[in-house]
Amino acid sequence: MNLTSALLKQIIAQEDFDTWGNLRENYLTAEYQALYRVMSTHIKNFSELPSFDDLKLSIRDRKLQEKVFAIEAVEVDIDAWVLLEYVKNEYTQVEILDELDKFIDKTVAISDAEQNVEAIQQIVLDVSDRVDLKPPEENMQTISLFDSEEDLKKYLPLGLNDEYDQGMKFSPRDLILIGGRRGAGKSLTCVNIANNVYEQGRSSIYFTIEMDSRSILQRMCALGARIPIGRLANRNLTNVEWNRVAEWWAGRFEGGVELLPEFYDTREFDGFHKKLQSKPLHKDRQLDVVYDPVLSLSRIRQELEAKVSQTDVGVIIVDYLNQVKRSNVPSKSGQYDWTEQIEVSKTLKSIAQEYSIPVFAPYQTDNSGEARFAKGILDAADAAFTMETWSPEDNAITFNCTKMRSAKMEGFTSVMDWETLKIGPQSTMNPKDREELKDSLSTGENIHDAI
Repeated sequence: MNLTSALLKQIIAQEDFDTWGNLRENYLTAEYQALYRVMSTHIKNFSELPSFDDLKLSIRDRKLQEKVFAIEAVEVDIDAWVLLEYVKNEYTQVEILDELDKFIDKTVAISDAEQNVEAIQQIVLDVSDRVDLKPPEENMQTISLFDSEEDLKKYLPLGLNDEYDQGMKFSPRDLILIGGRRGAGKSLTCVNIANNVYEQGRSSIYFTIEMDSRSILQRMCALGARIPIGRLANRNLTNVEWNRVAEWWAGRFEGGVELLPEFYDTREFDGFHKKLQSKPLHKDRQLDVVYDPVLSLSRIRQELEAKVSQTDVGVIIVDYLNQVKRSNVPSKSGQYDWTEQIEVSKTLKSIAQEYSIPVFAPYQTDNSGEARFAKGILDAADAAFTMETWSPEDNAITFNCTKMRSAKMEGFTSVMDWETLKIGPQSTMNPKDREELKDSLSTGENIHDAI
């Protein structure tokens, strides 16, 4: 029995619109693609699947007419959706084997280990684009009205503003984007969110392109230990601060806290660190930083496949979207090709859905606050914010909401500690509004009384 003939027979005979909607033209060989297009045209014109009689009357090509008669004559008692899975599986196997043949012929003999792994991941990415891997929608008879308790625990509060978090937590299937000009604080926002998730007892996987792993961990340590980043990086700390740093660092390792008494006696951090290295990283929560100056989607998937199942991941951070490559094959339009950036954004959204983990990614804006290079990167996002930074003496940072798919568009302004890089969680007045209020007050009236 020809699988494709059986599938089309059941779709037409059973008038199975759901299965037809999940069938892609590229699953079919060339001889069946012509019939697929005829059926698509009929649906477009009449909003219903064609019958065999409709096809016989509308098709003029003799060979295609014979194909219709042959399909009608097929005897099959398997449901269309089952046959679709067989057709999709067969197509996928052929595509993978073809891609592997190309890989072996052109790559494996001349590439190093890292390039070979990257090429394999790219094959997975390319084939995934051609095959619908998303699970079917839940049965309308059994679907639950509410998320389970387990799913609710996966919802993400940003941790940047307590008042905002009380009303808004993000779904584990959400893509959250934050726009800012160069140097506006996109990376430090990412670090704050990663650290907030870590303090909630969960892990974060942080992909970084411009800042190396040590720089990211230093920022996280400054936040976690409440130490000014400048003095931390220069190791210019008081004894109390050294204790806080050691306690934070030890918390990353299984049994690390047991080594703290020895550090309190010796005050020798490097030796303390060497002893911690013999212990495994904490399984329940990790700050996993992946530094790759040429980060690609295939590298992201490679890391996630290896790490997501090993710990409870609360957020995936990609810093930042505009510089992520779809693959390591150079784009003809250059690094900032807008079509490629839109594809990157769509893939990050699909990653959130696939792993049921929220994805947070900054993107670069121009002076007007619009996304640079590709406004379309916001299409896939469930929420988007733009950053507004103020003078250091204002001690404030503002996040203006520019897109919200499932809630009210509300922004917030948080207290900003530029020494420790800590954002919030306390609210403060937007400095611009503060000045306008100050100007409107009568002489002698206190601004805090007005607030």
